[in-house]
Amino acid sequence: MEKLDTFIHRTLLWTIASLMFVMMGLTFTQVVARYLMHHSLSWSEEVGRYVFVWISFLGLAAAFRSGAHVALDILSDILSPAPRRVLAVINTSFIFILAISLFFGGIALMKFGMNQRSPALDLPMYLVYLVIPFSGIALGYFALRAVWGHLTAKLED
Repeated sequence: MEKLDTFIHRTLLWTIASLMFVMMGLTFTQVVARYLMHHSLSWSEEVGRYVFVWISFLGLAAAFRSGAHVALDILSDILSPAPRRVLAVINTSFIFILAISLFFGGIALMKFGMNQRSPALDLPMYLVYLVIPFSGIALGYFALRAVWGHLTAKLED
């Protein structure tokens, strides 16, 4: 299972890095078009916004797997190992509930977006909203794996 975790995590990180590269190139192209050619690209702001949304939602799951989210660990630091484990399971369970909410909320938003199109690109909005349930699935998977890891880990002093 660790190989699957690593594969999913690396895939998320490479996707995020690729999207960041696309966003950087798009911004550079927009600046060049505006200042050198005196012509603004009408669609670049919209694409940049959608790429940023994708980066943010994919980064949610990737950051959880990396342990990169900001956390207050004052309480965790003063607890002994057994209560610390219980607290970690509770916290990670709440994250799993968030992942379920993202999944079902994203599905509802995608259904709503079936009848919408983006203004500049005329892109179906459900394609933009697709990242929300996907990130919910990835976050839920990583949260379940983390809960399982907390429950099966040996207690250390």
